Amino acid sequence: MKPQRTLFFIVTVFLVLFALMLYFPEQGITLGKNLVLKFPTFKEFILNSDNEYADISGILEQSEELGDSALIIDIKPEEIGFDTIRANAGELKKKIHKIEFADNNKKNLHKFFKTLHNLKNSNELIRIMHYGDSQIEGDRMTAFIRNKMQKQFGGSGPGLLSAVQPYDFQYSIKQTNTGDWHRYTLYGDRDTTITHHRYGALASFSQFTPHDKTIDKNDTNKINASISFEEAVQSYASVRDFTQCRIFWGYNKTPVYYEAIVEGELFDADVMAPNSSFNIVKWKFDEPVKNITLNFSGVHSPEFYGIALDNKKGVAVDNIALRGSSGLIFSKIEKDQLKTMYKELNVKLIILQFGGNVVPYLNKSTYKRYFSNQLNELKTIVPNVPIIVIGVSDMSEKDKQRYVTRSNLENIRDALKEATFEAGHMYWDMYEAMGGKNSMPSWVFAKPALASTDFVHFNYRGARIIAEMFYNALIYEYNLYVKENELAETTE
Repeated sequence: MKPQRTLFFIVTVFLVLFALMLYFPEQGITLGKNLVLKFPTFKEFILNSDNEYADISGILEQSEELGDSALIIDIKPEEIGFDTIRANAGELKKKIHKIEFADNNKKNLHKFFKTLHNLKNSNELIRIMHYGDSQIEGDRMTAFIRNKMQKQFGGSGPGLLSAVQPYDFQYSIKQTNTGDWHRYTLYGDRDTTITHHRYGALASFSQFTPHDKTIDKNDTNKINASISFEEAVQSYASVRDFTQCRIFWGYNKTPVYYEAIVEGELFDADVMAPNSSFNIVKWKFDEPVKNITLNFSGVHSPEFYGIALDNKKGVAVDNIALRGSSGLIFSKIEKDQLKTMYKELNVKLIILQFGGNVVPYLNKSTYKRYFSNQLNELKTIVPNVPIIVIGVSDMSEKDKQRYVTRSNLENIRDALKEATFEAGHMYWDMYEAMGGKNSMPSWVFAKPALASTDFVHFNYRGARIIAEMFYNALIYEYNLYVKENELAETTE
């Protein structure tokens, strides 16, 4: 082919492609039910400004800089002076994505900080409950927060656990079950034959016989079942032992014999009498315990609402991951039971991390209304407990050859924030903290990767970074509170 013809052919192809860029419908051409033909626009081809992935290099550098003692973060309050905080305030604000407050009102959080600060004198065990969707399952995020809180304020143990572990991988403790265990949840694929609402603080309960088992008074065929907890070698050190165990249970129709085997030795044995109420079995140990086995034998199983493995004092932090949930559960749980369980657990702070599951489905006003109802319900159950809402993370969908933030995500973020502020609580914007629009691809494509290829979930490495950012924001506010109050005391 002559050079002139080759040049003519190339120019013609470019002109055709240019024309397609100018005139091809931006939304594409539908060729079938699930087939859409798309072509890049001139703007996307040349400028591509709206689809640039967020630069998270500063976040990664910050994670390296804010180590265990780089700034005031993680340093015991008595080891620093207020002048140090004041001198570093400008630099800290640049490095920490701060918690936002309704009308800058920090009163509720300061109640929690006061209790936290007095732990060394009160010998009290207080509790933080971290509720969330699949973003936190497997103890992602929570494990890091728990470890940092327990290192600084005391405490040990993994916290409140389900009698049946809902997920395959267990980061903070190894749990095994024997027998025919059943777990019933208030969210997801709920068993609609259950007519009561006794789901407790975990929004679920477990039994070693089916919940609808028919009881014959002549039935003597006892069912045996057990739950074993032992330390997980990959876990943080503080979570590997505990000095007390509590079983939250109730509503068994026949007597159930139980045993507690601690470190291989029989520690206690008794009978759970037939009842129709909420009950607690408690054990305290003189020395830290690393493993415990609970054996049960009976015709009909009680409802088990949770097993708490904690220290006798310090901070307990629970990971309550509700896969598929949008956080719209609290108004559905029997209120008196939930209130009793929260009181027994001495809950002093609740963290709610939801929203991702409604991004594809609900509009802003609908979800705001639904979520507001839950915050109002919690206010009636635990009126003096502050709530921090961690907003939804960035989530991507594929648009042609690029991954972009889902179109409804910022609406859901705004719904959560507005509902939180109207209820007088606190909000931490995870979406902005991780880089904002089109930031999730940067976490996925990081070396090493910080999120999974579903462009929704952080992996453990990424979850640790985002949890560190949240913890730094929380402990920054705590340190300011302590020093401001100490300064006020010296000037009175």
